Amino acid sequence: MSSALACVGLAVSDDAEFNLLLKHALTGIREIGTFGGVYVGRWQDDSGAALILGLHDGQIADFTFAYAGTSGGLLADCRLIHQSIAWAKVTDTDGQQVTAMAFEAQQYRQLLALGQQVSGAARITALGIDVTIYPDPDAYTASPDSKVPGTAPGAPPDYDGPWPPRLAAESFVSHAAFADSPDKQSRARLSGTVLNAARHVCALTGQPFTVAAVRTAGFTADLCLAAGDHPELPVPGSIISGTVVLSAAIDHALLNSAQA
Repeated sequence: MSSALACVGLAVSDDAEFNLLLKHALTGIREIGTFGGVYVGRWQDDSGAALILGLHDGQIADFTFAYAGTSGGLLADCRLIHQSIAWAKVTDTDGQQVTAMAFEAQQYRQLLALGQQVSGAARITALGIDVTIYPDPDAYTASPDSKVPGTAPGAPPDYDGPWPPRLAAESFVSHAAFADSPDKQSRARLSGTVLNAARHVCALTGQPFTVAAVRTAGFTADLCLAAGDHPELPVPGSIISGTVVLSAAIDHALLNSAQA
């Protein structure tokens, strides 16, 4: 299993390395604004790896990981549910709900200051902390990963379909409703088709990581993978499936004017 930070080339081995990482990031921070008395800035390098940092009285109050991608979907009725975790509907272009997700809100302080739900196009990052890459949909369907979680060994007496039931190669289930602790609500079970993939190197650490644009149920995501765990680039048409940590940023004018 990869750490979330390793998925964007920012892996650390201990607290000392983590503190040094944040110190270096602060030297290249770009101001976003001040929200609720907390200064918010963004560090980002040419690889696309990014951190959103909150500072209070000059001290780091919190941070959110990100990737500067363009993949995403349409989110509606976005609201905070626990600290920096937000929940939103995922809709199609007609406004019909396709699924729902919880995620680390890159703009959570703006949302908190705004005090109301927002909707709009969103850029969605998925960090592949525990995923498997399958060469094609058939290989995924034949794997244990495609089985619906919690399925009994044998089919019920009145069931006449294929057993066990399987999740589609493009499927998504947020963990928010059944996470065993609030800090895991941004995790999800995601399976999707690779559209393209490229290798990146974080300038801050020199660590490589992979970014694959992945199409799943209702949206696309920039799915980031630690190169140490996934040394080969996934090819278009392959399926990535497993546990991811989600973060997202919504394009909405009110979020850019919520300074307080």
